Amino acid sequence: MIRIALLLLLYTISISAYSQSSKGTITGKLTDSTGKQPLSLATVAVFHAKDKALITYRLSDPQGSFKVPGIPLNDSCRMIITHAGSETYRKTFLLTDAVPQLDLGTIKLSPDARVMEEVLVVAERPPVIVRKDTIEFNAEAFKTLPSALVEDLLRKLPGVDVDAQGNITVNGRKVNKLYVDGKEFFGSDPQMATKNLPANIIDKIQVTDDKEQMAQNPDLPAGQIGQVINLKLKKAIKKGWFGKAYAGAGTDDRYETGGIFNLFRDTLQVSLLGYTNNVNRPGFGMNDVMNTGGFSRSGFNSMMVMNDGGFALNGISFGGTGQGIQHSTGAGLNINNQLGKKVTLNLQYFYGQIKSDIHQLNNLQQFFDDTTMTTRNENNEHNRNDVHRIGGFIKWKTDSLSTVEFRPTLTLSTLQGQKNMLYNTYSNYEPLLNQSDNEERRNNKTTEFSQLVSYNKKFHKAGRTLFVSGTFRVSDNNNHQYNNAENIFYEDQQPVATVLNQLRNRNLDNTSLDFWANYSEPVSKKLSLQFSESFNFFRNKDGIKTYDDPGNNNEYNDVNEALSNGFNRNGWRSNTRAAVKFTHKKFSISPGINYQLLNIDNRFQKNPSIAQHFNYILPSLQINIGSLNIGYNVNAREPEVNDLQPVEDNTNPLYISRGNPLLKPAVNHSLNIQTYKYDIKSNINYNLYIYSSISDNAIVRARIVDKSGIQYTTPVNANGIWELQGGGGINKQFKFNKNWKLSLGSNVWGRYTRGLIILNNTSTNAQNTGLNPRVNIAFNWNDKFEFRQNYSLNWNKSSYADHAFPELETTAHNSGSELIIRMPRHWVWETSIDYRYNPQVAAGIQKNIYRWNAALNFLFLKDDKGQLKLSAFDLLNQNTSVYRNVNENYISDVETTVLKRYFMLTFTYNIRNFGGKVGGRERLFLF
Repeated sequence: MIRIALLLLLYTISISAYSQSSKGTITGKLTDSTGKQPLSLATVAVFHAKDKALITYRLSDPQGSFKVPGIPLNDSCRMIITHAGSETYRKTFLLTDAVPQLDLGTIKLSPDARVMEEVLVVAERPPVIVRKDTIEFNAEAFKTLPSALVEDLLRKLPGVDVDAQGNITVNGRKVNKLYVDGKEFFGSDPQMATKNLPANIIDKIQVTDDKEQMAQNPDLPAGQIGQVINLKLKKAIKKGWFGKAYAGAGTDDRYETGGIFNLFRDTLQVSLLGYTNNVNRPGFGMNDVMNTGGFSRSGFNSMMVMNDGGFALNGISFGGTGQGIQHSTGAGLNINNQLGKKVTLNLQYFYGQIKSDIHQLNNLQQFFDDTTMTTRNENNEHNRNDVHRIGGFIKWKTDSLSTVEFRPTLTLSTLQGQKNMLYNTYSNYEPLLNQSDNEERRNNKTTEFSQLVSYNKKFHKAGRTLFVSGTFRVSDNNNHQYNNAENIFYEDQQPVATVLNQLRNRNLDNTSLDFWANYSEPVSKKLSLQFSESFNFFRNKDGIKTYDDPGNNNEYNDVNEALSNGFNRNGWRSNTRAAVKFTHKKFSISPGINYQLLNIDNRFQKNPSIAQHFNYILPSLQINIGSLNIGYNVNAREPEVNDLQPVEDNTNPLYISRGNPLLKPAVNHSLNIQTYKYDIKSNINYNLYIYSSISDNAIVRARIVDKSGIQYTTPVNANGIWELQGGGGINKQFKFNKNWKLSLGSNVWGRYTRGLIILNNTSTNAQNTGLNPRVNIAFNWNDKFEFRQNYSLNWNKSSYADHAFPELETTAHNSGSELIIRMPRHWVWETSIDYRYNPQVAAGIQKNIYRWNAALNFLFLKDDKGQLKLSAFDLLNQNTSVYRNVNENYISDVETTVLKRYFMLTFTYNIRNFGGKVGGRERLFLF
């Protein structure tokens, strides 16, 4: 497949060379009516004169010059030049074989105060208009199939990139929010709109800087300011309703069904959705769980993000991770209403449920001098997670310069799980160190409420801003965990049996109040002062009560005092910051100083109280040179509650952890360097970034492994922990004519870390190096033929100052191929092959993995409203999740059973012919 891709590349480049030689070019320079001021970012669009179909376009550079290549010869063309605040320029011309180039010289545009839409007829609307801080794309200029989604439309816009996970960037800058007619669509996740709304309802795509982010942090470098996309709907859509519904059934009892319906009435938007399936589609997004599910406050120990958008936190799958077999169900309602000219109201409700069945094999090898200890673990797990989220906001424009926002959110979640874990541990010297059969049952419930209030004030004086916000958050987490474990430990080849029957109740209540204010005052055109103040009050109550069941009769009445404790933490943190910013043309520098106070009072039920007081003077520096951004910051952060609780967690008798109440805050010094560039003339965009950090009092885990293979861990502070990572990417698009497009891309990511291993009371430095290069190619002919190929390499190496630990090295190869053919009419063929090769995994773990999917689609009914799809998943029946992890002195190989081969027939009905794109990475409900 890779060889075919290279042959296609050479062939298409040769076509490109030939096609470009048969095209013409026009050049010129734009100025204002005086001829003195060049006009940059004007749109120069060329249309076919006979049917006004767009051929190509370019934007003028800072000197007002433009060059438009790729114009067909011997074909009458019409050029239209538009610039915000200037009159529209029109000219009909003809390039020939004898005269393939036309220099228009200097073109003077007179001022025009009329709205551009009043001047241009619909067919002459330019593809791109730049208005001050807004880039506006005309959706009609970027042709898509009638069944395309918004995501497909965005991929066609210059400078806009949508990756395989659906994340959007514009000229290398992340898109933070996506609005539909200026209103939120199911919260802050842009993919809710891009993966569910059809492209043919969009009139314009507007891109601006995230003004809320700028108001909250005026010092933010230009390259780090997020983007906001606003989808302007066609007028007819604003008074109608549209949507889609689907249902499918397959072999092995596979099924999927769902629908989304939207009603728009000028100032009112109502969207309703629902779904259920058992084919591992994600139920809700990572942002929802992190921001409203309690994990961002209570902390998480592990995180996994998959290429298809699924994820897991603390080993809990929230759908789409490929981990096991999953049943997902969800429903949601989103309402936006404009109450007059000053008040905007939003209401959201979402319910999601994930049921997962997981079977997992884990082979863990630890290296100690001449000893290798191996632990083989088999897990069988069943989980059910339910989440209810109610939220919304009220935005009130008190006047033309001020906005007040209220944003409450209530989240209710439950988790019920059962897991059976079998362990066998041995070494190259001992045939058996321990065995364990551990049955675990969990019942967790979390309730969280948060209320955000913000005030944003602009002033008539340019550069003066004020932003104030306050957030109140309270959460109640109740966790009940039952463990019934039978363990055998071999001491001098003699077995010693132990039994664990216990209930561990943990109640964690968190309350926090955050206040933040930022004020910016311009002193002159080049100099400004910035002041900010933040105050955070936090209170954490962590109560652990452990009960034993010595009679093994499910009566947990005996309190185990050694494994029980209460812990209250009260504290506050304040940050006072002052900075000065000097700006000259494309250069700016902003040194600042931050004074931080941290006061913590830790009170334990069975341990002495510990009061901690810290104060820091922390410098910062921001330098911007065009698109190059350099930033240096220092911050201090207190330890998490989980790391402070001085009670052993023995729920896994082979891995016992204990908190450390003497931990100090970690101080992190970070340096960021990044640059990005999008060259409109050559259709090339690239980015480069470097990140480095050094931590003092960083929190690492000290481990002790006894002769029976039991591990004891506790967090400790350590200095000299640092990392360096960086990467870059370049993408190039070739457009041979209006039908042919080739995209080439390459990126690389690398990381070097220097950490500390504390094992059996011995410390040693550890270095870890990782490299991940990736190349991809995409070929598209008129959206009827699409081919994509990618390849990536994951390489990792660990080395140690103490030669008692051997060097560890891993390599993994990944390849993905996709082919889509949309012909003949009404038929769509698609197939994809993913290949992963892990040459170094342990014996018994699969090394070569192929996953081959295919589908045949048939479109029917009036306007292709109906779609019948026959899909085949994992045709070779080889699908398996395998990954290798290298950390400290161990290598872990994990194999998880996932969905195997099945066939499914699905019917989809598109209401008002506004349906999803047929073929490719269609994931209808990705939250």
